[in-house]
Amino acid sequence: MGRGGRSEISRARLYKRWGEKRDLEKVKASVQRDLYIHKIKEFPSDFLAIKRSGRTVRNIVKKKYRATSTPGQLETLPSKGKILLPLDHLPPASVPDDIPPYLIMRFEHFITDQQQKGLRARWDRLLHTKPKHLLKRDKNRSATDAYHLGTWEVTGAQPRLTLETEAQSSEAIKAMDDLLFFIKTAIAPKVATIFKDHAPIQWEAIQKANTRVHQYLGDKYQLRPNLDMGGPFFAIAAKESGSGVVHIDWNDDRALYAFVFAVGDWEGGEFCAPQLGIKIPVRPGQVLAVLARVLAHFSAPVTSGRRIVFTCFTDRLLFRHRDNIPVVILT
Repeated sequence: MGRGGRSEISRARLYKRWGEKRDLEKVKASVQRDLYIHKIKEFPSDFLAIKRSGRTVRNIVKKKYRATSTPGQLETLPSKGKILLPLDHLPPASVPDDIPPYLIMRFEHFITDQQQKGLRARWDRLLHTKPKHLLKRDKNRSATDAYHLGTWEVTGAQPRLTLETEAQSSEAIKAMDDLLFFIKTAIAPKVATIFKDHAPIQWEAIQKANTRVHQYLGDKYQLRPNLDMGGPFFAIAAKESGSGVVHIDWNDDRALYAFVFAVGDWEGGEFCAPQLGIKIPVRPGQVLAVLARVLAHFSAPVTSGRRIVFTCFTDRLLFRHRDNIPVVILT
């Protein structure tokens, strides 16, 4: 007699176990092995103060970084091990005060083989429900669409759920919540650990944002608790392949990391940073943390196989409004 699917309770226990302390301890231990430190020559400040324009980014990269503007021109950093790009060796006046200690970090052994299979299965299950793309495609970064799931404050005055999170069929929402539950319980606690350990000042600040989000969206989070990631990030962009056009993540905050991981079986797809003259492989099981509002970047072409990319982020307005806690008037 065949076994049926897992119950909600058994799945919850399994996901919780995958994200519990013993996994976090493995993460902490593994990141100390095979450490590679890459020291940059100067802080990449080209795009800190320019007007939002994808064309401007491409033109600056083309003119100023012509020798490092394509994947074949870039130095490849190690494909395995922990990578850190620290900033403490640079002149303090050249680095903005709100920037965390590292420009880029990559962590090894972050997602187990079993978790990768779980993510891929839940992504495919979501696609099977044919969820709607409801945001305008950003041609300044990619020819393929991403789904934006979770909470943000883009162009608004207070936190809200993304349109693609809410305006879907009941079948799509159920599959989406299962995917988000998996990320919340198996992935988000590990992201929180590396965030707290490597950027404690920014971590403390983002917890204020988390408190504010709950003030506004507490009722919606009660109805859909898997949207609450616990503070390390608030939204997830998920797509196939990658973003092959050099760009800046304009909606991110320059003081916060975007956390990027991928599942599948592929070749290529390295994270490319022309300002630094480097590309960083992001292989199955690894996670990349990058200041995506600071650094122009793009993905090298995926030359074979399938690559599903998840980018966990917090938008600038949601973070910058963290001290604007709504006032509750009792009557």
